[in-house]
Amino acid sequence: MNKFFRSDNPFWMGMGSIFDLFVLNLLWLLCCLPIITIGPATAALYYAMINLVRGEETYLSKDFFHSLRQNLKQGIFLGIPMTAIGAFLLLDISMCYHAGTGIYTFFMVFFAVLFLIWLFIALYAFALLAKFEKKNKDLIIWAFVLSIRNLGRTLLMVFALALGLWACHLLPGLIFIVFGLVCRFQTGMLLKILKPYLPNPYAEEEFKPLSFLSEHEEDDSHEEK
Repeated sequence: MNKFFRSDNPFWMGMGSIFDLFVLNLLWLLCCLPIITIGPATAALYYAMINLVRGEETYLSKDFFHSLRQNLKQGIFLGIPMTAIGAFLLLDISMCYHAGTGIYTFFMVFFAVLFLIWLFIALYAFALLAKFEKKNKDLIIWAFVLSIRNLGRTLLMVFALALGLWACHLLPGLIFIVFGLVCRFQTGMLLKILKPYLPNPYAEEEFKPLSFLSEHEEDDSHEEK
């Protein structure tokens, strides 16, 4: 019986992990409510989740709000246009779908392809904002390049997000945990992709250069937040 109540019991460790995801999910939802703060809130979610997954000593709420403050202005200027573009493309897809066949089918496919490209960028951009000191334009370019170079993992991330949204549609109460679970899965994918650019959390290492950047940009492109 004593073994059951030990802190290193797999059951309690699992419950602790679920609670951590719940806390991050709740913080993200609350900070997204003003709408304009979706960008910095998403970056903060990834920042805390990356630290958690990498096993760094971390206080989730402290990490979350540290990133939120640090990326507030840049995250707003990245999040507002990204949100507006995504909403615009979804509206166009919906309008073309309900308009009928013919030319509308062509435009529906066209906007669907643009939306998929937008989604690829969005899946990476806010995680990159969370961990790297770069301008929004460079973040978007880097996000697109990484999403295409790692197309298999990108599609898995899209599938996980779609599955999470579908689960919330079936049972709205899952909104308080699903996005934490999805972010946890996506963070695992992202850490494999970003491994060449992130230092070892237990040792001081140099960043490797980004192949698509020019030499004069490489000196200050890899500073981790």
